[in-house]
Amino acid sequence: MARLTAALGVVLTVPAGATAATPAPAGPPVTPVQWTPCQDGLQCGSITVPLDYAVPDGLTLTIALARHPAEDPAERIGSLVINPGGPGGSGIDDLPNELKVLTPELLERFDIVSFDPRGVGASDPVSCGEPPGNPAPGPLPDPVPMTASAQQTVLAGDEAYAQQCLDASGLLLPFVGTVDAARDLDRIRAALGDAQLTFIGHSYGTLLGLTYAQMFPTHVRAMVLDGVIDPDLSTVQMVTDQAEGFESVLDDFFSWCASSSSCPWRPTGDPLQALMNLAAQVRASPLPAGNGRTAGPGELYTAVLSALYSPSSFPELGSALADADAGDGSALVQMSDTYNTENGPNAVDADNAISCLDHPVPTSPSGYSQMAQAAAAQAPFFGPMLTWGLLQCAVWPTPPTRTPAPVQATGAPPILLVASSGDPATPHAWAVSVQSELADSVLVTWQGTSHVAYYYSACVRAIDQAYLVDGTLPANGTVCSD
Repeated sequence: MARLTAALGVVLTVPAGATAATPAPAGPPVTPVQWTPCQDGLQCGSITVPLDYAVPDGLTLTIALARHPAEDPAERIGSLVINPGGPGGSGIDDLPNELKVLTPELLERFDIVSFDPRGVGASDPVSCGEPPGNPAPGPLPDPVPMTASAQQTVLAGDEAYAQQCLDASGLLLPFVGTVDAARDLDRIRAALGDAQLTFIGHSYGTLLGLTYAQMFPTHVRAMVLDGVIDPDLSTVQMVTDQAEGFESVLDDFFSWCASSSSCPWRPTGDPLQALMNLAAQVRASPLPAGNGRTAGPGELYTAVLSALYSPSSFPELGSALADADAGDGSALVQMSDTYNTENGPNAVDADNAISCLDHPVPTSPSGYSQMAQAAAAQAPFFGPMLTWGLLQCAVWPTPPTRTPAPVQATGAPPILLVASSGDPATPHAWAVSVQSELADSVLVTWQGTSHVAYYYSACVRAIDQAYLVDGTLPANGTVCSD
């Protein structure tokens, strides 16, 4: 499942001294990928890339790839490279999911390729000193610390975690940002034997796609960006927008729950206040969750957030909240664990490492309490949570490498942008903004609240296919209502 980490916004710039036409510096020779059979009936391979593109003949990393070969080789167009989102998401683990929703013609006419970006999964993964993929044995940190003492505890935990990451992956941490991942993507293109890149990016993958188009505009053949990120917003504004988006879908959940026999959660009075009261209760006394686990506010907030990416998860959330009201936190823990591990075994560590390079945040911890209060005025439940989530990057051991800036990709062909009208993680307004900045781009809107329209809309899939196969674009502003 594609997702954008809701605690972080996204920004984009080209490194100082670079231009839109700047090619990747020379590195190890690009050689064709050598494919061998691997899991799920796929073929796997790898390429070699510089650790630091400023030192192209220095240390190297290995980028792992997987592909599903074109089912009709005689009609093969080339490779279709997919990034499912994240950051920190394993494209290799996700590829079987993509194959289930891609149209038959795309499967016939393209090699479908995905990869683990640098620092992720099988591509020299970032580690922060803990076994990958294992849920925390104790409660997650409180994402909304209410007292000065609790805020100091969160700060100390963030600082300790940052030091662990530095100790375990200090050589890698400065080089896992999206600009370097885009340079890797161009080497992938060349190693696949394609003169130009055909690409689908979901959620965070839209940032990777926009970065690539900005740096290598003439290397783009066709690009679909679904769940679009606006690279011109400040990080604080982006998390504010996300908080408001999730709050809106939370209201939808409340309405559904009140009117549906499928929802066993039946709080008295205002449901938002009931949810806030439940957060206060588990903060004071975490709920037993089995196997020595407990559900505190961290598990509660994460479980609620995870269920709002698609209304199909509303029944699971309703049951989990009802169980929590009855004193059982096991469903909240299960939902929280799934959210934190579904993108790959080192998804959380890689997410933090990538995001903190990409997203400058206010660096003074003393200002976060006031920022959280301001965010609460816009989104009472999620505003403080997402604001405090930025504190991790305020104490990160490697500095951010970019600032907010629009992307124009001068010289690239028309790019197809897709957005869900009520997407909470990547609000529709972001796609509108990017479309206004990106020359000749076209925006298609799917009327829905689920994150990444391609998974849910046959109309969107048909539009994507026509564009990717033969370059046919719909009118700007086309709406899909299926």
